[in-house]
Amino acid sequence: MSASSRPRMATVLPSPKDQEIFRDLAERFAVLAQTCFQFSRDIYLRTGGPVELHDEETIRRNISIAQHDFGNRLVEILAVIYFKKSVSFQELLKALGGMSTRKLSGKLQGLEAVGLVEHAGPFGHPTEARYSLTHKGVVITRLGEPVLLYLRLAEGWTAPIQEPDAAEAGSIHESKTGEATGA
Repeated sequence: MSASSRPRMATVLPSPKDQEIFRDLAERFAVLAQTCFQFSRDIYLRTGGPVELHDEETIRRNISIAQHDFGNRLVEILAVIYFKKSVSFQELLKALGGMSTRKLSGKLQGLEAVGLVEHAGPFGHPTEARYSLTHKGVVITRLGEPVLLYLRLAEGWTAPIQEPDAAEAGSIHESKTGEATGA
């Protein structure tokens, strides 16, 4: 969603206390980002991989991983399961909104295939199962949680979420996913 298509919110000036909290959090995120950067460099050095950020093979592999493992609403699915711990198919479908049963079922099967999600319940009836994260899924979502927290902070930590009207929601979802909402 581009900045111009986002719903406009009333400008509220933060209090001095909120500004102090914001600065403190921003500093903590900067420290975390530097720690993550150093951690990645250390892993590259230990494994003999390229440390250079502009290495073409590293860029291609990271793009492939991002598209395969985190594209097309997969992060949203992982986030819902992570915060709910265990979720039924119908709860997940409702939380995601605008996704068909068939598409969600396929995405969950894909997440199970790569070892991020597991289900318990009637086999052969995925819509009656409960879904939870595997150890690998929990680690990945815990690594990603600071990114979501930072984005919330950057957009205005305490600003309420403005829901777009129905017509705008359809066009936003379509442009965000590249597919029609009813698909």
